Amino acid sequence: DLVRIARLAARQLPDTSWHFDLAELRGYQYQTGVVFAAFVADRGQEIARGGRYDQIGKVFGRARPATGFSTDLRILMRLGNRTWPQPAGAILAPAEEDADLADKVRTLRAQGERVVQQLPGQAGNFTEAGCDRVLRWSGSEWLVERI
Repeated sequence: DLVRIARLAARQLPDTSWHFDLAELRGYQYQTGVVFAAFVADRGQEIARGGRYDQIGKVFGRARPATGFSTDLRILMRLGNRTWPQPAGAILAPAEEDADLADKVRTLRAQGERVVQQLPGQAGNFTEAGCDRVLRWSGSEWLVERI
């Protein structure tokens, strides 16, 4: 099977370097054939893993062959060459029960702004939530200011 798999892989992706680790044993009982892990240069951790699952579904009365894999899409996104758009910043609104503040938040949201309202007693670094502006009381109105 391994020689056949190597030939098929080389034919499908001739510019790819293939390495076969005959000691790869994960011990999953449901894997009944070849298992694999995909690696890329300069990354010491696999980006995908999977294997063959013959007779899957047998306990449900329908045995059939299958192949499956798992991966982390966040890792694949970081490996890609595409530049992903960053979400627009958000406005931090304080946790105050104020009618003018509530009106300002509604107005900003209606204009397409993302407003994150603090909870009472909540503290933290709101730049992690994407906030780059804050609503502050000027003494006469709520104003949006850069953080």
